[in-house]
Amino acid sequence: MSVLQRKAQAGKQEHQARAMTVPKALRVSVAKIADEVFGMALVVIGITQERCDGDTISEKLDDDSLLMLLDGPSGASGGAMLGPELVGAMIQQQTTGKIATTSPAQRPLTATDASLSAPLLDSLFERAHRLLETDVDRDMFPPYKFGARVENARLFGLALDATEYTLFKLTVDIAGGAFQSGLTLLLPVVEKRFEPVASDEENAETKTGPVTLEKTVMTMKADLMAILGRVRLPLAQLEKLAAGDELALRPDAFDSVEIRTLDGRVISRGAMGQVDGQRAIQLENVAATGDSPKRRVSDRDDLDLPQVKMTDYGAEADTPAALPDLTQEIAPALADDLPDLPDLPDLPDLPAFEEEAALPDLPEVDTGAALPDLPDLPDLPDLPDLDGAEELPSIEGLSDLKSA
Repeated sequence: MSVLQRKAQAGKQEHQARAMTVPKALRVSVAKIADEVFGMALVVIGITQERCDGDTISEKLDDDSLLMLLDGPSGASGGAMLGPELVGAMIQQQTTGKIATTSPAQRPLTATDASLSAPLLDSLFERAHRLLETDVDRDMFPPYKFGARVENARLFGLALDATEYTLFKLTVDIAGGAFQSGLTLLLPVVEKRFEPVASDEENAETKTGPVTLEKTVMTMKADLMAILGRVRLPLAQLEKLAAGDELALRPDAFDSVEIRTLDGRVISRGAMGQVDGQRAIQLENVAATGDSPKRRVSDRDDLDLPQVKMTDYGAEADTPAALPDLTQEIAPALADDLPDLPDLPDLPDLPAFEEEAALPDLPEVDTGAALPDLPDLPDLPDLPDLDGAEELPSIEGLSDLKSA
């Protein structure tokens, strides 16, 4: 081992000697709690720490001890065993104010004993966890609280179903050496899961989609106040108010609750009740003020505005008057602001028209030329005689035809 390694090892051992570990925190906390809460002398003269499997936890249990389940964070369940001597001494101190110099007689331990011993466990976990310095020790010894008493070791072993447990066995001296007892804590080992650190792009766009303004606004917190009513009191009476005093409210206080912002602005009203055992308020619409003008048709009755009649320009309606001719007033004003147009270039000269360049004369038509001879037409046959021509009926009643 090099010189630097030896120096580092010595510094590490010195730091560990000064660090507040779980055994040291338990030793300090037991003495402080016993003196401050119960007014009795308890000193931890020995403490051991070990790990055991959940299958062998029943071998560590004692039917003569007071068996209590502990409720931990995230639904974890632990256990505690208090020796009958320690339980008897705490009962004597809380009932008679002093502890006998001899060990109390053996007797069945009850739920009353568990209730009187619960403050010791709750204060022990709270104080010891606060004294720990490292995250590893805090994860090993989280703040548990008293849960329930268990009748026997068999039921106690069935309730402790974790895979692995850490056992802290404390040997406690009672009343300055009068007698000794034991206190055992059984805490489940919870492996801390480390999640990979997401990149900036993964943080910006999660499974729920990209971060938008709507999501950002909807996750913001808004503190509101529910006002049940107001009470006027003289200053002299107000100064005499103490915890437990009652103030009379109106009978309809729960039906006319005001929802106000922190600056006192009313944003809604409603009736207070409960839903699934929790306080709830059923909101109703609030008449708009100058800060929130009315825009709905249903709000028009409350507005002091004249009624506007819409005109239908149909066939029977009067034609609206024509717009006035504004050119006499606007055109001169616009002409003054227009810039001058540039001069146009002269047009090119066109070629002169000459008589010699007239159109040519058409050729003359010979009108004396003889037409070609046409062939003789054949003789047409005579028309056949019409039989019975005299028998044609006469036509009467026709008007005379006038020839021109």
